[in-house]
Amino acid sequence: MKRPFYKTKKFIVPIIVMFIIGGGWLLVKSARAKSEAKRIAELSPVKPVRGVLVMKTQAAGNVEPENRVLVTPSVSGRAEEVLFTEGQVVDKGQIMAWISSSERTALLDSLKMKESTPGEKKMVEEAYNLAPVVAPIAGMVVKRSVEPGQSVSAAKELAVISDRLIVKTFVDETDIGSVKEGQRADFYLDAFPKDRHEGRVLAISHESSLKDGVIVYEVKILPVGSIAVMRSGMTADVLVITGSKSNVMTIPKKSVKYRDGDALVSVKDSPAGKLTEKKIAVGATNESAIEVLSGLSDTDTVYYSTGIAKESSGFNVSH
Repeated sequence: MKRPFYKTKKFIVPIIVMFIIGGGWLLVKSARAKSEAKRIAELSPVKPVRGVLVMKTQAAGNVEPENRVLVTPSVSGRAEEVLFTEGQVVDKGQIMAWISSSERTALLDSLKMKESTPGEKKMVEEAYNLAPVVAPIAGMVVKRSVEPGQSVSAAKELAVISDRLIVKTFVDETDIGSVKEGQRADFYLDAFPKDRHEGRVLAISHESSLKDGVIVYEVKILPVGSIAVMRSGMTADVLVITGSKSNVMTIPKKSVKYRDGDALVSVKDSPAGKLTEKKIAVGATNESAIEVLSGLSDTDTVYYSTGIAKESSGFNVSH
């Protein structure tokens, strides 16, 4: 006896629906897998490495004279001779200019306006000698503010002398405890970003200041040797080397995310699986690497976005 068609249809329809739902689920699962694979492919994989971690404190700074001395004349009048140029190194006591006093200038100018004899001019010149302007300290002239023939006064500088240029920076109170006098500091001038220069921590201020709502301390960096391209007013990036640790596990600093006080990294839950977040404990850091105290093994692979094209998984921690 044949089964009625309506009963056969009633049996087949649920099966078809199940196949459709199952096929749709497989398509969704496949699309999700492809999307996840694409997302992972756009990230940079890196394995933890062990080695020496050089710890550095990073700060922004400016090139300034350590001692900035204004050079002013002892009398008001006119600059007759200017014997220095900007950038010139001068000795203490060296004559930098000759100034004609206001009285001497007035008398000599009046003689030019009328017929005068050489004797009258000589008499004025002997009665009113030129006043010398001498360098108060030895150093470099970082500013020249006068030209021959210009009027000058004791209230306005003719030049600025710096005994030496330093990099003045400000370190956050959370990092200042690791900064000590004499420590090495590398710095990069913004005008020449590829050139690394070496310096030493010269002095650390005992008084704090407030910058952008953060308590900071002034730190002075003295360059090692002469740097011809260094100019007062230049900005610089400073890295104070505060110590090092041997045989530590590190990963790139930018691979670590923070949420609710926890440090997290993205790893695969299986070789062909999806990314999951893993909680780790972190320690010392420098400008590019961070120490992993626990939570990762040497065989784990961390995935993170560099913001640029995928880079090599090699990672040097001893910068």
